[in-house]
This record gives sequence, C-alpha cells and structure tokens, in this order.
Amino acid sequence: MVTPLADDQKISYSRTDKLLDKLLTYNINGIFILGTNGEAYSLTEDEKFSFAKHVIEYVNHRTQIFVGTGLNSTSETIAFSQRIATLNPDALSVVTPYFVPPTQEELINHFEKLANSVNVPIILYNMPGKTGVNIDPETVAELSKNPNIVGVKDSSGNIENMRGYLKLRANKEFGVLSGSDSKILALLEAGGDGAIAATANLLTQNDVDIYKYYQDDNLKMAEKCQSRIEPLRKILHTRTTPSALKATVTASGINVGPAKDPVMMPNSDELEDIDRMISYYRTNNII
Repeated sequence: MVTPLADDQKISYSRTDKLLDKLLTYNINGIFILGTNGEAYSLTEDEKFSFAKHVIEYVNHRTQIFVGTGLNSTSETIAFSQRIATLNPDALSVVTPYFVPPTQEELINHFEKLANSVNVPIILYNMPGKTGVNIDPETVAELSKNPNIVGVKDSSGNIENMRGYLKLRANKEFGVLSGSDSKILALLEAGGDGAIAATANLLTQNDVDIYKYYQDDNLKMAEKCQSRIEPLRKILHTRTTPSALKATVTASGINVGPAKDPVMMPNSDELEDIDRMISYYRTNNII
C-alpha cells in the first residue's frame, strides 16, 4: 500500500482512511504497509510507527497487516521491529540491509538474530534491484528452519530464484510470495503461495482474481487477469517509484497525495497518459 501524504509532505491520515476503506471492500488477504511503494525509506521511525499504529487500529483485524521494518543495521532493525511488535501486527516484512551488500552468511546471521528477538512472524523481503544483494535459495533453505521466519516476498523478477525457494524451503508452511507483479501467475503455477502486489492499490479486484481463478483451475481467466496488469506496469516504469502509482490511484478517485521529496510527480503529458489508462480500465470494467 502507498503511504498517503498531504500536500505539505506529512502523512495524511484522512487520505489513508479513504484508501483503506477502498481496499477493504475487496476480498484481500492482507495489507502490506511501509514497503518500497510505501516510501518507508523516506520516513522517520516515529512517522512509520505512528502510521503503523493508525493503520492497525483502523483496520481492527478486518484483514492481516504486514509492516515493513527493515533498516540497514541488525541492531537498528531489531530495535525498530521490537517497537512495531508492540502494535501487534500480523507479520513484519524485513528487507535485506543495503548499500554495502552483505554476504549470504551475514544475511543468515542478520535474520536469525532478528527472528530470535521478536515475537512477531518475519517475512523476508528480497529486492536485489534496490538493495544490491539477492537472498539465495540456499539461504532461504536455512532461514526457513527458524519457526519465526514464515515466508519470503521475492521482488527479484527472477522466476528461477522463486522456484529455488519453493524447492529448498524447509516445509510447505513457509510461504513464497511474488513481489513482482508480472510474475504472480507464474509463481502460482510453480507452486507458490500468492503475491504482495503494488498494482493492487489500483487493480485490487483484478489482482485478487488472478489468485481466485488459479485456485478454481480457470487458467484462461487467470491469464487474462495477469495480462490486464501490463498497461499499469508500463506507466509505473516511466517515473521514480512510487510517483506514477500515486498519480494513478489519485486519478482513479482516491487522492493519496504526492510522493515524498525528492521524488517528483508526473508532468502534464504523463498525467494525460495516466488518464487514458484509467479510462481504458473503467471502460473495460477492470476498476
């Protein structure tokens, strides 16, 4: 979920509530806040704590809430994760350290120390394109043995990496989720468990339907829903994350405000492309 901001760049709780109200009208299994598209990297720890507290209280168990708590050192990640754990989220999503990419041995040490320091389930977050390090399948095999590490969100876009997780995970209770929206159906077909999809900020029902139709053995409709994501994905790749996504959600009728500086919102030509895309989705009853 994107983090709605007011025009002055501060978190807008009224806009947050409107987005949550919209998302909760669909048969979603959970909401992931403070991830990449949630701009966690640009918010202070106090801002993130206040936002998580608000969302958890507002949702009030109507669906699961996963909260991103990954920071760049083990001690910081443990301290912030313990702070968020006091809010009783359903899980913590923890991205790898970044800037100086750790080795696989260091990743195991990092996540094991974290998992043994909090009483909330941990979902590993693999985002090598942003962090510079991939969580290898053999590393997931080791980490999945820890009872408090319950899954992985893979945003590598590499289906072979995801298949490696599925093959080597310690047990099938360890969830493997696609964080790459183009690979939702491919991962399900490989035996995966679902997705955490940024496109669901706009295409909520469509993304839910990929999973639904696959579970119902209606592969034709699942493939159709998967292909419907592409016009939005094309738009999202034109701007720095998450400016285009925020602009599309706002254009659909839910104002989520600007991206956090220094990220700039789309220009007038790009906004016209977004309006045409929204019109296409509305005309075809996709939103």
